[in-house]
Amino acid sequence: MKKLQKRLIGFGLTAVLALSFGTSSFAADTNTNKSNSVSVTVNSGEFSVATSDINSFGEITLSDQPITYTTSFKNKFTVKDLTGKQAGWRLDVSATQFSDGKSQLPKGSLSIAPVQTISRVGTGSGSLPVSALSSNKIIDNGSVTVVRATQGTGMGVFDLTFPSQALFAVIDATTAKINNNETNQSNYLSTLTWNLVQAP
Repeated sequence: MKKLQKRLIGFGLTAVLALSFGTSSFAADTNTNKSNSVSVTVNSGEFSVATSDINSFGEITLSDQPITYTTSFKNKFTVKDLTGKQAGWRLDVSATQFSDGKSQLPKGSLSIAPVQTISRVGTGSGSLPVSALSSNKIIDNGSVTVVRATQGTGMGVFDLTFPSQALFAVIDATTAKINNNETNQSNYLSTLTWNLVQAP
């Protein structure tokens, strides 16, 4: 009788071990991996420059020597490159010769100072654009690059600030002509044209 009990106990243990092994194997078979995809479509954004009005040089009285007069921009400039193209860009400026409709001041009469500060608006990363000028440059004799962003830089929004005295006009009595005999004045005007170019 004792021998029979021992056999039954041994059989019971064997059955439990077999059941545990089978349960472990079943769990491994039902463990599967699944993956999902998500997409986003990114569209190219704005590429623009906001310029500033310019203070007048005011009234100037001719003298026996050429004199350089200065004036300033009223506000900062803002460049936006949200295209995502990473192509780089440059900001060019040119100016017409000073003219009163009858006479012109000679080329070389109007020049611009380098940009004083360039700062990023909001958050972002990467190198800032840089001033392309190291000294004052004549702008009424062809286009001049004032700020540049190399390829892979310049993405985002940037404020450009010129110094308080940013524009220079050379007035010479030997070349300036008074065309209004009633007022003894001539009102000379020059138009600045800004061009934002997507290129390194």
